[in-house]
Amino acid sequence: MTLRTWQMRLSLGIALLTALAFALPLAYAARQQAVDRAQTLSERRASALVTVLAATRDPDAVRAAWRSTGADAVSTCVRLPDGVVVGRCPAPESAAVEATGRSRGFRAGTADGRQVLLLPVSLPEGGTAVVESLVREDERRDGVAAAWTVLGAAVAALTLIAVLGADRISRRLVGSSADLVRAAGAVGQGRLGVRVRVGGPREVREVATAFNTMTDRIIQLMQSEREFAADLSHRLRTPLTALKLDLDLLGGPEADRLRAAVTALDHEVTHLIGLTRAGITDPAASGPQHSDLTAVVGARMPFWEALAHAQDRPCEVTVADGPLGIGLSEEELVAALDALLGNVFQHTPLGTGCAVFAGLLDGVPALVVEDAGPGIAEYLTARQRGLSGGASSGLGLDIAARAAEDAGGRLVIGGGGPGGARVELRLGPELPASGRRGPGGRRRPEPPATACAPA
Repeated sequence: MTLRTWQMRLSLGIALLTALAFALPLAYAARQQAVDRAQTLSERRASALVTVLAATRDPDAVRAAWRSTGADAVSTCVRLPDGVVVGRCPAPESAAVEATGRSRGFRAGTADGRQVLLLPVSLPEGGTAVVESLVREDERRDGVAAAWTVLGAAVAALTLIAVLGADRISRRLVGSSADLVRAAGAVGQGRLGVRVRVGGPREVREVATAFNTMTDRIIQLMQSEREFAADLSHRLRTPLTALKLDLDLLGGPEADRLRAAVTALDHEVTHLIGLTRAGITDPAASGPQHSDLTAVVGARMPFWEALAHAQDRPCEVTVADGPLGIGLSEEELVAALDALLGNVFQHTPLGTGCAVFAGLLDGVPALVVEDAGPGIAEYLTARQRGLSGGASSGLGLDIAARAAEDAGGRLVIGGGGPGGARVELRLGPELPASGRRGPGGRRRPEPPATACAPA
């Protein structure tokens, strides 16, 4: 149920209750007023015959006077003391006998449920005459239907006005909320230039103002971050240039290896500068990313193999045959591979062996890096961003984990070689257990490992 529908239903209920609280008593009062009016008319008709009895007791004269009342004659009658009845009396005989013993008139019920007024009249020569006047049903209902119709129309009109007023108010409220929702969705998609129109109730205006202030602050922080990254990148250019000039004076395989490393670092700095100039974009908005796992790893590993050879590290590299597409850009894949191997070279002693595998693991594209070093003591906290047990930034495993998540997979940390560590980047969604197969179509046992939950 939307807020607008809920508010309209609430307003409708309140309006109906309020209108009925006034309309029901007024309807009852209209009905009671009609009954009182009918009883008054019956009393007037009876009084006219009482006046006749005060002038004459002759049955013929009373009958003539009764007939002269015209249409009222059917509702009245006179019972004389000698048993003569003028007209047609609706009251039962017992009520007439009771009336002769009273000094004041009273009302009695008829056999068909109607009311009749009985007025006793004491005659000078003795005896008591009784005048009866029927309370007519048409007079009891006279004007009631019209009054109830007017009241019903008033209730409907007041309810409609209340609902329309509530709908107008809810439109303003819902419209302001909808603008805020649309703006929040646009900001979530990376369009930070969207602003919310400040309007509506005070609380909604305060939220809109706070939202606009928040987006302005986000833009300022992103701009500061871009400027800082650009400034840092340009600062790195100066020592890189000096290092290149120094390497030009050297020769030998070590110098070639260093030149390759400096060239790779210069490429990364150039890429970082380009990103900071273009601004941070939403990966979803730039379209799907794709790369060839085996081709990228195969092209990048000669650099790390040369570095491993310089440090006397045995490095076994296994790259599957043929292309193996993954949903990750080449730059992100290289950054993840460099982060994992960088951890191995930084946190294990010289001469410690390592192994790299790129291919299908249990039917899922995977990049596996193992080492024979001391291993990882705390699997669950190892990939937390900014945490490191050594002299590093603590970002390596976080970079690799983000790459795996971007490709629809996950990062798995476990034991590798003898006492070492094993880090798997599963670069795709997991398959059901029944469909897991290793290379060559044979079932491959799952190595002991601990999966890091996405951050």
